[in-house]
Amino acid sequence: MNLKRIITWALGIIILSLGLYFLAEWQMKKAIVEFLERKVPDHIQYSFDELNINLIKGDLNFENTNVNSTGRQTSSCEIIVKTDEIFVKGFSYWRFFSKNEIHARNIELVKPSLNFKTCPKDTTNISQTNKPINLLKPISVEEIVFRQGSVEITDSSGEENLLKVETIEFSIKDVGTDPIQIKEYIPFKFEDYDLAFSNVSGPSGEFEEFFIGSYTMDSASIEILDFKFNTKYSKSELSEKIRYERDYLNLEIPSIRINEHDFNVVDETLYLNFDTITVQKPRFDLYRDKKLLENQTRRPLYAELIRELPIKIGIGQVAIHDGYLAYEENAPNNVRPGILTFEDLGVTVTNFSNMQENDDMVNIKINSAFMGSGMFDLDWKFKVFDPRDEFIVSGGLSNLETSNLNDFLIPNARLRAEGTIDQMYFTISGGEYTAQGDIKMNYEDFKLQLLDKERDHVKKIISFLGNLFINDGSRADENGYRYGTIDVERNRNKSFFNYLWIGLEDGLIDVITGSGKKK
Repeated sequence: MNLKRIITWALGIIILSLGLYFLAEWQMKKAIVEFLERKVPDHIQYSFDELNINLIKGDLNFENTNVNSTGRQTSSCEIIVKTDEIFVKGFSYWRFFSKNEIHARNIELVKPSLNFKTCPKDTTNISQTNKPINLLKPISVEEIVFRQGSVEITDSSGEENLLKVETIEFSIKDVGTDPIQIKEYIPFKFEDYDLAFSNVSGPSGEFEEFFIGSYTMDSASIEILDFKFNTKYSKSELSEKIRYERDYLNLEIPSIRINEHDFNVVDETLYLNFDTITVQKPRFDLYRDKKLLENQTRRPLYAELIRELPIKIGIGQVAIHDGYLAYEENAPNNVRPGILTFEDLGVTVTNFSNMQENDDMVNIKINSAFMGSGMFDLDWKFKVFDPRDEFIVSGGLSNLETSNLNDFLIPNARLRAEGTIDQMYFTISGGEYTAQGDIKMNYEDFKLQLLDKERDHVKKIISFLGNLFINDGSRADENGYRYGTIDVERNRNKSFFNYLWIGLEDGLIDVITGSGKKK
């Protein structure tokens, strides 16, 4: 009898405990739903199929969750989030009741899909601001994880993709916010993180697009693999769509690595700092259709371009290894396009910064093979905050068979060159309007021939008369050099490299037609 009573009491206690547990679960579910209804702003709509709770472990599980946020959110007017499951693990009752804090060990989103729709140009009927979220308690999470996620950003119609990320894996640790932090530009603080994207693509303006095969990032480094940036259209299609000259381009970079990076937002301005950026084996092909009209818009020099960037950026060093650069022009009259090539290209950039406190000179050093035979090097310096945009460029060219330039000279200048440039050195300094400099060259049997309009036949009389005034290099100093000066005025609607080119052209003419003596 006593045993039967004990069993009866035990079963009663178990049933009562289970009843109380399920009642507590029901009350907790009700409290969570009421909390969400009370705290989620009106412009955010949400739903989920089922909410599961484990009170003992402090775990929550939302199944098939959908969140839709409408109204202006920075540049987005609609944000849709869908996820198979949301796990909240390790909710701390002790912190909640003793410290008035909300704390969880882990939040995990499984297969989250994030869709952002940008605002239309006419936003008169769209609320410009939404009420901020008002927190009463600090919130902290030891780790937030995205598994097998995706991101898509579209235009206001939802028809054109502005950015697509096929796969995203994300982990961020020690995340926290509070009633003050939630109202900041970045509404939460965090420590270490790991981020991985794959197959990222989107347009970059009206004519170009980009692709990233793989992007991985943590608190110490960034690695980008299989980066591509190119014109959307073929060369002929681009020429049909534009009135003024514009570069057709194709850039491919197998590997980019960034070490020691940091970012911050101050007064809604983004600050980026990178210690080193290493670029491996880039290939950059440029083409310009010269049959189109020239754009007469002023083109600023690089100091001004960097100074006026919408973000603040500082880079200790950029190193480019084993690159290739080709520039091609399609001249009028349907002649064969001319091309210039730089092989085994190496570039080092130091002190790249537009932060006001940095007054060091940006220093760009370039070395490469040129047109399959010559060697070219360049040293270029300027101060970003110099209001006069002054610069100094020095460099050299050696062992160039000038006949290798004919693929470019014949279609674009109706000239054919012969001879060898053994050594050439130059220094050019200038600013927004004019540049001056010096040049010296050691060369052999240099000749220029002027071609007729069809670029097939030499105008022998004109070429003969011209070569009478061109020194073949025999009348030089004891070291074999002839000297010249550079004095040019910049065409402000053309690029810096055109500025450099006309300076070298002016110096070359003075070397081969002038006295050749050092001044």
